[in-house]
Amino acid sequence: MTNVVPFSSFALSAANVFTPRPGARPVTVEKAKPRAAAPKTGRFGLAAEPRPVARKIEIKTPPPPAAAQLYVHNGASYVRSEAFEQWLDEAARRVIAQKPGRMSGAYALEIVAPRTARTRHFGVLERPLIELLTRCRVITHGLSPDRFSVSYGGLGGELALTLTEFAAP
Repeated sequence: MTNVVPFSSFALSAANVFTPRPGARPVTVEKAKPRAAAPKTGRFGLAAEPRPVARKIEIKTPPPPAAAQLYVHNGASYVRSEAFEQWLDEAARRVIAQKPGRMSGAYALEIVAPRTARTRHFGVLERPLIELLTRCRVITHGLSPDRFSVSYGGLGGELALTLTEFAAP
């Protein structure tokens, strides 16, 4: 009698090992990490209804990971690293706890950063912070600031973000 299953398999704690045919090299397939279910009220626990539009928003957030740790190459393109995803989740919780308003259109972004190794390269701060503000629905999807300024100052290890309405001169 022939085997109904074209391959044999046995399970380990974190991976399944498949042998396609006798004498062939076994193939290991790891299980994907389970992710938390999406909240019922909206993304990341935010209420489904939009928050009021604000003219000025002040937010405190931890600095993003170093530039070399933001993205990893997966062979065809670059994707967010695990460190970047963890920072986004932690920073989003902190931003949401501050209950910021939202910007309706063009805005200026001012950052006051402590002088540390993670905040040494100002140009690297813009993209992760825009992704954070987009995730928290403070700005519309991926909208870059019309004015961007960063300066050293402040105490502690957090960044102080100030978003203001931007009126073209």
